[in-house]
Amino acid sequence: MSELQPPGRRVLGVTLSLFCLCGAAALAQSDAQSPGLPFNGANYWQRPLAPQGAPPADWTKLEQSLVPADCGRCHVDQFQQWRSSRHAHAFSPGLVGQLLTFDAASIAQCLQCHAPLAEQLADFETKRAQSIAQISQGLAEAGNGCGGCHLRHHQHFGPPQRGTGATGVSQMTAPHGGVVRTALFESSEFCSACHQFPADLAVNGKPLENTYAEWKVSPQAQQGMTCQSCHMPDRQHLWRGIHDPAMVTAGLTARTSVDDLGAHFEIANTGTGHAFPTYAVPRIVMHAVALDNEGRAKRTTEQLQVIARIVRYQTGKWIEISDTRLMPGQTANLAIAWNGSDRVRVWLEVIPDYYYQTDVFPNLLETLPAGSAAAQLIAQAKLEAATSPFTLFETELRRP
Repeated sequence: MSELQPPGRRVLGVTLSLFCLCGAAALAQSDAQSPGLPFNGANYWQRPLAPQGAPPADWTKLEQSLVPADCGRCHVDQFQQWRSSRHAHAFSPGLVGQLLTFDAASIAQCLQCHAPLAEQLADFETKRAQSIAQISQGLAEAGNGCGGCHLRHHQHFGPPQRGTGATGVSQMTAPHGGVVRTALFESSEFCSACHQFPADLAVNGKPLENTYAEWKVSPQAQQGMTCQSCHMPDRQHLWRGIHDPAMVTAGLTARTSVDDLGAHFEIANTGTGHAFPTYAVPRIVMHAVALDNEGRAKRTTEQLQVIARIVRYQTGKWIEISDTRLMPGQTANLAIAWNGSDRVRVWLEVIPDYYYQTDVFPNLLETLPAGSAAAQLIAQAKLEAATSPFTLFETELRRP
């Protein structure tokens, strides 16, 4: 995920600097009851992350490495899952194209979530000073990799032991000094480090990304379901979301009906434990159109219903134009008359990268020097964004 940006301008002060997490602090107090546990959950996501420092001298080169592919030598399944995730692509062409126009402080803020290790920031700045051709070949290119979540000062951390639920320090004679197991890794507070913006950056009373706060008041939270329950099922490192048709389908219920006056299309947020969509970048559009005798769309009959949070940067600040997103349990409805036809087609269009595809990238391409490294990356990102939309629940309904 990239920060929202005023079209054609630099990223505006939406800092991702971490604030102390109350939930993490509570977990720290709980885990601290285990004698000798060297873990403080309240400080785990204190940003920026400190450099790892010198690794233990008796570790192998593989154990010392911060490169995800090296972690994957032993953690094969987790690495293959991560490679297909948005986390692995957090250091995207669209992000890098913007970073190349930023100052060092702004770059450091962005990378706190997109490539959080201190060593990744240093790697990016080194490559930036050399040439654009090398930027995608270093540690920063790994995006939100293994070390960002699991490594602090060359100490490895992870969730409670599978099966037993045990927390604490494993055998230190194990590879890379073993692991400290903590319940923090199975909590939504862990994810909130990047997926909850602070309240003082709210637009119309709501942070631009408010996912953790939305989850806290959801039925899923009341049932004990966490972010990981849906986005890391069985601890899979997949983090599927708005870009994944199967994930979106699982969170929604589509209903249709017909009567003498026309057809009705309903979308309900029945399985998403936060607003759908949770961020202000995607746009979801419900469509309904009457068909002629040959089954072709009668375009003048098309009805639309937008499900999105629409924000704009105007007169030096962000403003909210509308918010039609669906909180858990809410529905959106679309009705269409028969318009002299006996058939109607309905479908849901999901445009995951809408704001970047239609506003940010086109405006940047107008302002960046033609042929520059930044412009080339933004052009690539624009093409990639154009491939992300997909259609769900397409159905043809007949007049009774």
